[in-house]
Amino acid sequence: MSTRVIALSILALVLGFIVLMASVTFFVRDPLPIVGANQTLLLHTVEIQPQIRTAVAIDGGYRVDVTVEHAETQDPHAQLRPTGGSEITLDTGTDSTGAWSGSGQMTRPGRWELVLTVGPTREVIPFIVRE
Repeated sequence: MSTRVIALSILALVLGFIVLMASVTFFVRDPLPIVGANQTLLLHTVEIQPQIRTAVAIDGGYRVDVTVEHAETQDPHAQLRPTGGSEITLDTGTDSTGAWSGSGQMTRPGRWELVLTVGPTREVIPFIVRE
């Protein structure tokens, strides 16, 4: 009888662990996008309409290139900053299609924010830069 109790206890622990691991997807509602060295992250606005599409490309030395594609009627202002920190300096300009672009040096991996402002509307898009 005691071997059955031990076997049922082990079975309950294993099944409980499996249910716990499967339930993690219910707790993480909106995971942040993750980007690393030599990768490009594509982001888009939700609150700013018409939608603005942004590409954040990071090279091996963590130098970042940000490209903001927007409608001709919009004049977006973009900032890139670590969460809770001050913005990094970006060398900015526009390309032949009218898209705004900027490049700069990221200071550290971790949580970052792209802040887009068009008129009175401001949207903060968080993402994670991994090592």
